[in-house]
Amino acid sequence: MIEGAFRKLDELSKVDVVNLLNIIFEDYALRMQWNLESFDRDVHENSISLSDSFVMDMKDEPVGIVLLSFRDKRARIDLMGVIPSFRRSGVGFQMVDEAVKICKWRGSDSVVLEVLKKDSRAMGFYRKFGFREKRDLVTFFLRKCGNNGYVLKRTTPDVVMEKALCTMGKYGRQPEWQREPSNFSRLDLYNFDRIVDESEREIGYCVWGQKEDVMYVVDSGPSERSDFHEVLQAVCGIAKGNGYLLLFPTVPEEDALFKAAEKLEPEILLVQTEMIYKLH
Repeated sequence: MIEGAFRKLDELSKVDVVNLLNIIFEDYALRMQWNLESFDRDVHENSISLSDSFVMDMKDEPVGIVLLSFRDKRARIDLMGVIPSFRRSGVGFQMVDEAVKICKWRGSDSVVLEVLKKDSRAMGFYRKFGFREKRDLVTFFLRKCGNNGYVLKRTTPDVVMEKALCTMGKYGRQPEWQREPSNFSRLDLYNFDRIVDESEREIGYCVWGQKEDVMYVVDSGPSERSDFHEVLQAVCGIAKGNGYLLLFPTVPEEDALFKAAEKLEPEILLVQTEMIYKLH
């Protein structure tokens, strides 16, 4: 196997990076597509480091890419992919090895990544390197619920972050990387709202975005005198009242929000497995 050469993403033009991403992920099980705007948004929202992320070259041609994110002592492989003609050639192992070296150099204690649960080949690949399954992350719709009499009232990311941190402590929540309260300040294109009933009683908070007819919830949780069941019924009622389909992406299987959603007949769209590699 010929050893590849690595180049940091900040040495490449964003156009070249976006084109490479679109070539690589066009036929993946979880198909993704980027333009310059969406790539910049992903970098900002997910704490991606362009000075640590890299492409791998073979004979001066890019054959793979790794996007790396860092928070405190934690690292994340946000994305990793190889062009079709170089898959199952050993390129992937070289890329993971390089990614782990970078994470160690950055002083990280662990590296996490997410894989489609049904993609047994990818999961087997990461197991061989030393990654282990941590938990499942569920993306689901809620269609068969919804109570009227609730509205959303705009507030600020700081206010919602404080509420979300209180909810984390009370319920022992461990949100997925993109949905951690500490990351809310990066979500410039999302709505940060309080949920109130007809008597102006606040029952919780909701961080959400909207595309076409889908309302996707980054996070939502109850206030001190409410619970997740009431919050889900309220948010679902608000979504239906506005003609939206309600989507909850990558909610941990053990999370109190998903436990409440299980009683409301969620429609599972996909399941990803979060895997972790301990560096220390």
